Amino acid sequence: MRGATRRPPTVLLDTGLALGLAVAAVVAIQVGPQQGADPDALAYGLVLTIAALVLVRRRWPVAVLVASAAILQVYNLFDYPGLFPAVPLSVALATAWSAGHRVWALVLTAWFVGGPVGYAIYQGATGTQPVLPLVDGILRDVAMFAAVLSLGEVVRSRRALDRAHRLLAAEQERSEQLLLNVLPAPIATRLKAGENVIADRFSDVTVLFADLVDFTGSSERVNPAAVVEVLNELFSAFDELARHHGLEKIKTVGDAFMVAGGLPEPRPDHAEAVADLALAMRDEVAHHHDASGQPLQLRIGIDTGPVVAGVIGRQKFSYDLWGDTVNTASRMESHGIAGQIQVTDRMYQRLRGGYRLEPRGLIQVKSKGAMTTYILVGRG
Repeated sequence: MRGATRRPPTVLLDTGLALGLAVAAVVAIQVGPQQGADPDALAYGLVLTIAALVLVRRRWPVAVLVASAAILQVYNLFDYPGLFPAVPLSVALATAWSAGHRVWALVLTAWFVGGPVGYAIYQGATGTQPVLPLVDGILRDVAMFAAVLSLGEVVRSRRALDRAHRLLAAEQERSEQLLLNVLPAPIATRLKAGENVIADRFSDVTVLFADLVDFTGSSERVNPAAVVEVLNELFSAFDELARHHGLEKIKTVGDAFMVAGGLPEPRPDHAEAVADLALAMRDEVAHHHDASGQPLQLRIGIDTGPVVAGVIGRQKFSYDLWGDTVNTASRMESHGIAGQIQVTDRMYQRLRGGYRLEPRGLIQVKSKGAMTTYILVGRG
């Protein structure tokens, strides 16, 4: 991803931490206060084993922490040079804390701090050894443990923020996709930008209505799930065809399908694109059957001209069209012929140079009177 920070692979990171911890522990043995015995192979083997456990810390953070603490406890049973316990336990402690196992981290921290505190109290009460040097060492232990646990908290907080960011990004992407499922992308962008009223006038678009012939009657006699399955398969195919031709599906109502070309972004060839879609839809429906196994047929009507388009609704958005062109396209469908594509005269004038159209003649159209219409047969 451009501009993103490349993180080192976890294997390399863990290997580097293991080596760093091994070096730090070996140096700590060399400079630690002598308790009687010089460090030998067992001493180095114990601290190097703790370092090696770093390699599996991500998979088993609590187990690595407990094992590291146990190994350190074994080390302390011998008279080896003293170690600040936070040094060998640093990576395991920080990992367990950042992974959310804070109780385990606090318990083991209290164990390694509480033991020396109890020892100091005992020494002070019996007068065996001056308390001040012991307290000084305890304070250094406490400071180191606090630093390690603070580092673990920083990592945990960062991971929590990263996780929250990923969830938020996924939710935003989901919301974006849902919005694009109901609105054209340019309209969705305007809506997100804060436009309260989205309404546009387009002087030249093409509108298509398609309806399944006698589907309502046949669907009453079969299982509802089968009806929905038929419509889903067919209209999903229509959706893909509309997308392929660069057209905007406006809506489906029952078994009716509405598409427009030339909006929300104008294009000069919208009439031709809608005509190609209509021919493709006519061919596509021939491959589908209703729930009873009977072949499906479409009536398709098309008109071209001016419309008004806009978004209605506040909770459930809908991008819709209004105007005489919309009404006329609907009438072309409802007064059409099963299996045919009926278009108006003004649509005929746009298509006649590159498509084959047959005159249907004058027909009486509800609310429109006598109209000259044509049947779109195919490309010329």
